[in-house]
Amino acid sequence: MEHHLLPCLNVAGLVSTAPDRTDMHQQHTRRFDGRFGNQAGFSLLEVLVVVAILGTVAAMAMMVSPAYSQHARAEAGISQVLDVLRSAREVAISQRRNVEVLFIGLNAIRTRRIDIDANGVQTGTTILRTVELENRVQFRLEPGVPDTPDSFGIAAALDFDLVAPWMFTSEGTFVGGSGDVTNGTVFLSIPNQPNSARAITVLGTTALIRPWSWNGREWVE
Repeated sequence: MEHHLLPCLNVAGLVSTAPDRTDMHQQHTRRFDGRFGNQAGFSLLEVLVVVAILGTVAAMAMMVSPAYSQHARAEAGISQVLDVLRSAREVAISQRRNVEVLFIGLNAIRTRRIDIDANGVQTGTTILRTVELENRVQFRLEPGVPDTPDSFGIAAALDFDLVAPWMFTSEGTFVGGSGDVTNGTVFLSIPNQPNSARAITVLGTTALIRPWSWNGREWVE
């Protein structure tokens, strides 16, 4: 019976030549990084920059639209009148002098202080401000636009209970030519543009000034 001797295996050789699993993982990782690591991607900062640019472009597009332009012009006009009226009220109270409000033509407003001496006798007047409305805004009623929720009247673009002169008093009220408290509304718009309609109401007892905007359906404060 023949005995065939199997060749001896060099165990040490096997151990020494077997690939190390750690090395295989590192090599695989390097191959993976080399294959995919150079592909183009977007960082969070890049995404935010793109979003900001798109938002700016969209805002610029809105600003050049006719509807936005009309809205901006109307808001600028009512802001001018509001500033004049609020300033007149503040001067009347702080300086203890009545301040008259005059509406000149279709698009100008003036305020003047009633000057008095130590005995309370009027000595003259001092013009405080004269402002001409810009962007074609006028004191005007637009057909089909109703009265404001304050319901002070809509018979005219300058609708007050009493006749002029109208003025803010040192006691913090708003009065008419007779000296009695009066409520009223100032209507403004760009001619033939109903959605540009704006209004300012004045409550006589407290001289409270409220702005209103017409959105095509209703007045909003």
